[in-house]
Amino acid sequence: MLALLAANLKMMVRNRQALFWALAFPLMFVGVFGLFDIGGVASVDLAIIDEADSPLSRTIREELSRIETLKIDAGYSDQEEARRALEDGDLDYVLVIPQALEAVEPGTAPVGEKPSGPVALSLYFDQADVRTYQMVLGVLRQTVDSLNLQLAGALPLIAVAPQAVQVRQVDYFDVVLIGLVGMGIMTNSIISIAVKISTYRSQKMLKRLLATPLSVRRYFASEVLAHLVLAMVQAAIILAVGVFVFGGNVYGNILWLFLIVALATVVFLNIGFVISAWVNTPAAASGLGNVIALPMMFFSGTFFPTDSLPGFLPDVVRFLPLTPMLDAMRQVSIDNEAIWQTWPELALLAGWLALSSVAAIKLFRFR
Repeated sequence: MLALLAANLKMMVRNRQALFWALAFPLMFVGVFGLFDIGGVASVDLAIIDEADSPLSRTIREELSRIETLKIDAGYSDQEEARRALEDGDLDYVLVIPQALEAVEPGTAPVGEKPSGPVALSLYFDQADVRTYQMVLGVLRQTVDSLNLQLAGALPLIAVAPQAVQVRQVDYFDVVLIGLVGMGIMTNSIISIAVKISTYRSQKMLKRLLATPLSVRRYFASEVLAHLVLAMVQAAIILAVGVFVFGGNVYGNILWLFLIVALATVVFLNIGFVISAWVNTPAAASGLGNVIALPMMFFSGTFFPTDSLPGFLPDVVRFLPLTPMLDAMRQVSIDNEAIWQTWPELALLAGWLALSSVAAIKLFRFR
C-alpha cells in the first residue's frame, strides 16, 4: 500500500502539467488579488481653487492636505480650467473657496449678531461617482465643522475619550484567499482524477489492473491518499504565499482548516470518478470537469459573497459542495470559530460525501 502510494506521488510530481494546475494556477490568482488593494479606499485627485487666499482658507487647505485619501493637485489656479479638467477626467473633484471667505475670521462677528448665512464652498464632482462621493463629502464636512467650532469660540461641553481596542483586521484579500484555496483544490481534484482515469481507460490499463493480484480497493485507496497529500501541500503553499508574501491573515486553528480541506477533497475526487465513468477520452473528461468546476468557482463565493446573487440563487448555491467548504473554512479562519461550530456546513459536506461515494461506486466501470 505504501509502495503504491509512493508510486502515485512520484507520478504526480513528474506530471508538470498537473502540478501547474494544482499549484501555479491558484498562486497566480493569489498574486493578482494580493497586489491590488481591492478592499482599501483609493485616493482621489482634488484641486482646490482658493479665491480668498486668507488665513482661514489657507487653514482649510492645510487641513485637507493632511488627509491621506485626498491627493491635492496644485496645478490649477483657475476655476474654469479646473472644471474643464474635471469634465475631461483629469480630476476627480474641484473645491472652490470663494472670495467672500476673506471677511470670515475668528472673533469678527459681534456677540449676538445674527449672521447673514454661511459662506458656501463649492464642490464639483462627477455625479456618476457614487463610490467615493460620500467619503469626500464626509471629510470636507468634518473639516468645516471643526473650523466652525473654532470660529464660534465656544467651549466644548462634551469630549470624547479615545479607548484603543485591538480589533481583528479583516480585508477582502483575507476572504478571497480562502476562496482561492477551495478553488485550487476543487479544480485539481475533479479534473486531474477524471483525466487520469480516462487516460488509463483509453490505454486499457484498467483492464490490465483487473488481471493483477493488486486489490482494486487498494489501488483506489492509494489514488485518494495521494491526492489528499497533494491537496494538503497545495493548501499549505497557497496559504503560506498569501500570508507571508502578501500579508494575508489567518486567525483560526490551521489544523481545523486542513481537516475541512481533507473532507472536501474526497468529495471532489468522487465527482472526478463519476465524470470518468461517463466519458471515454481525457479531452472529454477535462471539458466536462471544467463545465462542473467553473460554475461552482463563481457561484459558491470564491471571489464574491453569495448573498449578492439575485432572487432565490443564494439559497440554491449553498447546496453546492464548494459553498459549505468555503463557508466552514472562513468561519474557522476569519471568525476564529471552532470546527464543531461549523456543523451545518460539515453536515452538508458529509451528505455530499455519502452521495458522491455511492454514485462513484455504482457508476464507475473498468471498461
